[in-house]
Amino acid sequence: MEKRAIVAVVLSLAVWLLWFYFVSPPEKPGQKVTQDGTPVQQQAVQDATPKSVPEKKSSFTDVTKSTDYAGTVNVVSKAGSQKQYRVQTDRYTAELTNKGAAIDNLLQRERDIQLVVKDTPFKAEGTFDFALHFNEREFLEGNALQDVKWNSRKISDREYSFTTTLTLNGVPVRVEKRFIFVENSDYLRVVFNITNVGRRDVTVPNGYIIFSPGDMMGPRMDYESRYNIIGSVYYINDDFEQPGKNGDLNDPDEWLERENGTTGWVGVMSRYFLIIMMPEKSSGTGVIYDNREGTGYRTGMYMPVDRFKQRETVTNSFKVFIGPKNKERLVAVDKSMAGGADVNKWIEPIRDLVMWSLLSIDSLIGNLGWSLVIFSLLTKIVFLPLTQKSTQSMKKMQELNPQIQELRDKYKEKPEVMNKKVMELYKKNKVNPMSGCLPLLLQMPFFFALYSALINSVDLWQAPFIFWIQDLSLPDTVMQIEGFNLNILPIIMTITTFMQQKLSSVDAASQQQKFMMFMPLIILVVLWNMPSGLVIYWIMQNMLQVLHQLYINHKGKIEAQES
Repeated sequence: MEKRAIVAVVLSLAVWLLWFYFVSPPEKPGQKVTQDGTPVQQQAVQDATPKSVPEKKSSFTDVTKSTDYAGTVNVVSKAGSQKQYRVQTDRYTAELTNKGAAIDNLLQRERDIQLVVKDTPFKAEGTFDFALHFNEREFLEGNALQDVKWNSRKISDREYSFTTTLTLNGVPVRVEKRFIFVENSDYLRVVFNITNVGRRDVTVPNGYIIFSPGDMMGPRMDYESRYNIIGSVYYINDDFEQPGKNGDLNDPDEWLERENGTTGWVGVMSRYFLIIMMPEKSSGTGVIYDNREGTGYRTGMYMPVDRFKQRETVTNSFKVFIGPKNKERLVAVDKSMAGGADVNKWIEPIRDLVMWSLLSIDSLIGNLGWSLVIFSLLTKIVFLPLTQKSTQSMKKMQELNPQIQELRDKYKEKPEVMNKKVMELYKKNKVNPMSGCLPLLLQMPFFFALYSALINSVDLWQAPFIFWIQDLSLPDTVMQIEGFNLNILPIIMTITTFMQQKLSSVDAASQQQKFMMFMPLIILVVLWNMPSGLVIYWIMQNMLQVLHQLYINHKGKIEAQES
């Protein structure tokens, strides 16, 4: 293979490495109102004057507190006993609890997956508590509203109300949290009615309330895997954001991250599912999230409110998406949620084709591993004309190699003239040195799309193949040796790459030969911790190419004997 072809391979590999460096998941981050029938006048929060998010330079330890609002909610109305309610829709089976007025369990019925996860290595509540906080210290440490037993009542099979009363600056304020489940939808509604039931107006501490859906998202997974990550997500200033954690536990100024801007929604994302909390009639003025290593992923939205007038009710109504990272289902709730599908827009069409193909084959085979093998065979057939052309081109290059070597010897002191003469020779014999790399370049989008499918699609989660390969979405680790994962498939892939290279090698300069020898090792490093499904696809492509090359070589020998 000539230098131009070598350069093409290097560039392809560079694109591959860069794409996985910037797009593949990072290493696993450190883990972690009583109803009395009194008519009230409702006022939406969007009428309040927007305020800016507190400057980041202020630590949560410096939050201003009034004398009788000592940084925590003082609850004055409590229910006597803990109660639970079971709600079922076509999408979920939910269990509500009056402790903290939260969703204590949520089973996604489509796949029988529990999305409320409490047993984790993180310091996290785990429930979907839809908490409201009156300052940033509470946002990190929680308040009494999360632990107290709220008064509760059933309004209908799909609607439940939880209420309690707290004091702000000595004034009693009733808080109602209402859950409304929607049939045939991936979302529910959570409505907050905050009513001043005192005899005077009350100023809201800091001029905002922080709302957040929770600090974890299921399903329960092996959090040691770099792929099974949890993260904060939000939509601010018309952009989807997915930040990572990097706060130093020894520096309180890094425990919180804030961002000003028009906020459409906030949430928590797991590898396959999302919970998104989006205001229905307004927008937030900023985002705040827990940036500490080893804690949960609580992400909140600042909603501005200055004061509660006597007998006034301020209402915040949220639409809450809880479901898979499926773009179609996300957009059905709101177009701004499209980014939650977590797929590159250029790869998305090919990814959809890959998933449709795999699931269609699986409907007949019943094993996604074997479906992946068949899919590999089908893609090989599709690319066969290109492979044939590439093989023919490489064969011609082999035949021209003696002439090329003569040109190198003749013009070794004049490299520019040598390259010109070599290209003239290629042109005369209708040989394209780049054609050998063309099948590889054209298959790259399929690798990227398959990688995206294996990472984000719950259809491939825990999908078994054969023998030790029991989850196509993860590396095929058979054991750990002092923290190092021993994976078998990447080794098989490297062997098949060497075999393919040996059978299709073209005589070349020693430096080029050395590079080609090291290339399988480079690929081994890149694919070592990739999902086993992706490595199986690569192995199948290699094996099919080996068989094809054996056929070509055998055919060539027969033609040589006949001539």
